[in-house]
Amino acid sequence: MRRRSIRETRRKSPRRPLTPGAPALLLLVFLPPVAPAQVPDATLRVNGPRVVFFSPSRAERDSIARSEGLEIDDVMDDFNYYAGKTSVFLSHRGIPAEFSEARTFIVKVGTATFRTFDRRSIPDPVGMILADGVHEPRVVPGRGTDRDLILEIQEYFRLKEEREE
Repeated sequence: MRRRSIRETRRKSPRRPLTPGAPALLLLVFLPPVAPAQVPDATLRVNGPRVVFFSPSRAERDSIARSEGLEIDDVMDDFNYYAGKTSVFLSHRGIPAEFSEARTFIVKVGTATFRTFDRRSIPDPVGMILADGVHEPRVVPGRGTDRDLILEIQEYFRLKEEREE
């Protein structure tokens, strides 16, 4: 018996109509995945030493601006500027810094204990969470200068204060 080529097989095989569910199935297959950081209800898990700078998502900022009349863009500009300067301080000391718009933070303390923070229950829309993986994490709501933030970090992580020359 003679083997047929793929081209011959395709020509001779009957065409099957698509089933009604097939187009929807194709759409599901080709939709791009959504990264967890883009989902407003995302949860961030924090393990080990880390500083997390948290802030509201763009949609939440718009809502805050409409409902409270707060100049949230000015708050965000200040916060991002000083948090960015502080993250350089942290990187020189080997402490990871992370910026997040997550609503929920699960912080590991010790070997089997977890603390959960809901950003909406924190009185300020911006701030930082200090975690070392051993001691109770500390939530520092609000914005401050890089010196203010660094003093909080030095106290929590028991870092030596540096003198300015």
